[in-house]
Amino acid sequence: MKDRIVVGALETADCQVHSQVEKLLHSSDMRDQETALIRVTNLEDGLQSLSSGDVDIVAMTATTMFGKEQEITTSGCQVIGAMTPRRPNLVLVSPNRLFYQPHGAIIVTESQLVSRQLLRARPDLQVTSSQTLNGLGIEGEAPEGSLDRARWLGSELSEGSIDGFVISRAEYENSDQTERRHTLMPFPKDRGGPHFLPPPYSNLVVFVTRTGFPSRLATEITEPEGNTVLWVQSRILKELGETTRGVLGLQVRHRQVGSLLRQAEDEKDLVLLQACSNPDGEIIEEEVRVEVRMETISEDGRRTLALDRMVTFADYQHAIITLSKDWSSMITQATRPVPKDHPSDEDAPPFMRM
Repeated sequence: MKDRIVVGALETADCQVHSQVEKLLHSSDMRDQETALIRVTNLEDGLQSLSSGDVDIVAMTATTMFGKEQEITTSGCQVIGAMTPRRPNLVLVSPNRLFYQPHGAIIVTESQLVSRQLLRARPDLQVTSSQTLNGLGIEGEAPEGSLDRARWLGSELSEGSIDGFVISRAEYENSDQTERRHTLMPFPKDRGGPHFLPPPYSNLVVFVTRTGFPSRLATEITEPEGNTVLWVQSRILKELGETTRGVLGLQVRHRQVGSLLRQAEDEKDLVLLQACSNPDGEIIEEEVRVEVRMETISEDGRRTLALDRMVTFADYQHAIITLSKDWSSMITQATRPVPKDHPSDEDAPPFMRM
């Protein structure tokens, strides 16, 4: 009889870790392995449970892991991989879609990135955080907990004090919202149209185990696309530091050549078509591509700096190193003052202020 694998799930308000891992255990290669799924209350509790042998794996969000890597290593543990993000896109809670909002509508979000994305799509909106609603004449103080805050915003929406607010899909479901939700999609309806790349690590669940965990079991519980997303986003965030992290939209995913060819044909995109071909122009359909899309936006939403890359799976790690350097160079050039052509010229502001 196989030994039982005990998995601890560290739930957060913005990601339903327990339910996602439960579905994974019943649908992946782990379904033939005897498993048990329990809850852990925090990172320290999870690491202690791993060290004592009470659990074999702890599942948590990548945002919980971020910045705690040294603590995880010191505890004799390691990150073995991740799940593919299931629902990384945020939702707008409102009776109206974004483009049907009244002029000057009040939309609440706690994310600097989403605030700028909303202004890019609708410059007339009044986008604010829950902590600054008093400045718009709305009484009351927002609760600190994200779920309590979502419920409070829902009541303000019902009373007509605000026109909508942006939260994660998990927060929407866990706070028992009754108003309609509209997903902020990362792909524009029309090429060049408004879109909403999610923040880094959105809905990304990672697995932490004791050092020396069997590689066979690690391969069975993790997912190849999730592992790619984790490696790429972690590498990019490490290279960028704190400079643009709070206003960075980042999406990483695997793409099959067939869907890429259809997209290239629909959009008449020769660059995308070339990404699916070898140097001789032949289409290589069997190799998965890794797509990386990243952007940052000026504070007023009027200017966007974006970088998209499509690389073969075999080359993606080397390509990400180059991408990080290219992005840093773009940020440097976009935020520096424009040099004068002549000493008598007036000072020109940088292309973008972060």
